[in-house]
Amino acid sequence: MSPSNTSAAGAGASDRQPADVQQLIGLLGNLVPLLVRFQSQPFGQFSLGNGPSISQPALEHQAAVNFVSDIAALALQNLSTYLESNSGRYASLESCVPIVTHAERCLAARDYAQAFDLIWQAYRMIVFIRVTDPQIPPLRAGDMAGFAESGRSTAAH
Repeated sequence: MSPSNTSAAGAGASDRQPADVQQLIGLLGNLVPLLVRFQSQPFGQFSLGNGPSISQPALEHQAAVNFVSDIAALALQNLSTYLESNSGRYASLESCVPIVTHAERCLAARDYAQAFDLIWQAYRMIVFIRVTDPQIPPLRAGDMAGFAESGRSTAAH
């Protein structure tokens, strides 16, 4: 690849990044209404392979609740571990603790929309706090390597 092609490819990637970030923010903004829908109404039908459609609203609703609950629980576990490890060293992170505590209460009460909103708020706060103090470690430091390892070992089995 010539230098001009390399810079053009790099420019294309940097042009996509803001659009990708904006799309992600939009998706997250749309997640809360979706969670409210998960909580308030069962879904319609789905098909297993080429077989007939199965209408099991209670089962679909339970699947959605389990899915959302697991996502929220994992995110809260990540936030709690991060704050336990870092809030003692970086006082500015203490402001996130009440938000995470409230999110845990909401999750326990099965208020998934509120829990997700609070989790998102905590993630945002940590990013903004890190801008003012770059010494604060990132929320996902080192986690992705472990995730990739677990993914490979799962795929190998």
